[in-house]
Amino acid sequence: MNKLIFFLFLLLAISSCADNYPKFDANNAFKHLEKQCDLGVRNPGSDGIELCRDYIINELTKCNAEIELQKFTEIINGEEIDGVNIIASFYPQMSRRILLGAHYDTRPWADKEEDISLHNTPIPGANDGASGVAVLLELAEIIFTQQPQQFGIDMVFFDLEDMGSYRENETWCLGSSYFADNYSRPKPEKAIVIDMIGDTDLSINMEYYSYHNSPNLVKEVWEIAKQLGYNEFNPRITNRIYDDHYPLIAAGFNAIDIIDFEYPSWHTLEDTPDKCSPNSLDVVGQTMVNLIYQEK
Repeated sequence: MNKLIFFLFLLLAISSCADNYPKFDANNAFKHLEKQCDLGVRNPGSDGIELCRDYIINELTKCNAEIELQKFTEIINGEEIDGVNIIASFYPQMSRRILLGAHYDTRPWADKEEDISLHNTPIPGANDGASGVAVLLELAEIIFTQQPQQFGIDMVFFDLEDMGSYRENETWCLGSSYFADNYSRPKPEKAIVIDMIGDTDLSINMEYYSYHNSPNLVKEVWEIAKQLGYNEFNPRITNRIYDDHYPLIAAGFNAIDIIDFEYPSWHTLEDTPDKCSPNSLDVVGQTMVNLIYQEK
């Protein structure tokens, strides 16, 4: 009888501990994804990216974030292109920090379309752009309503991520490169970039550069996902992906990338909200919640 009572008490304690974590609202996050897409294409220089920037700033302002707009200019294909990174800080008085990042620009060219005549058409960017932003905006609401005990949170919404040329790494991730090159604060304990995680058929492998730079952080995130029962996080190392985490790694950050790169609609006009799922946002969002609110 005593053993049974102890076992029931243990189950209750585990359940109670799990309930201490805030709940990620996947449906609300998906609304953030849809609202971004409703603004139209969001490639640099478009009306859509200006509207999206205003949308992100407005949502962060509601959450009482300290906001900095980091403006910069890059030469792309011989043309000067202006970019704006949106940096948001929550509880800046806390010395232990986690940095979360996602890009909000979308690619100006649907150059993975089979029809060559469509290659100069901007993509909708539901998964490649809007999904990462959607998760961060929902996390911002959670962090605003319930202060984490261990960590202050910084978020960066990177611009000019998606205007690169294939097989020329340095032409991608221009916003995160500028951010990393001009970063002057103490580095966060953990930096996590979230990209292309809305796919209805979500499958997230351990990205090569992430694991080789920050194996402990990769293992920590994947272990949290495992404890949550999320089989979408696969414990195998695959592609070398040059994403917004790479400039952070080069600048000495403890940084990783959470990305599902196996996405048939990548850089096509089919990258629309119907290819995305609230459940996929939930898998990544709740994993991040548990990382932020763990008591260690």
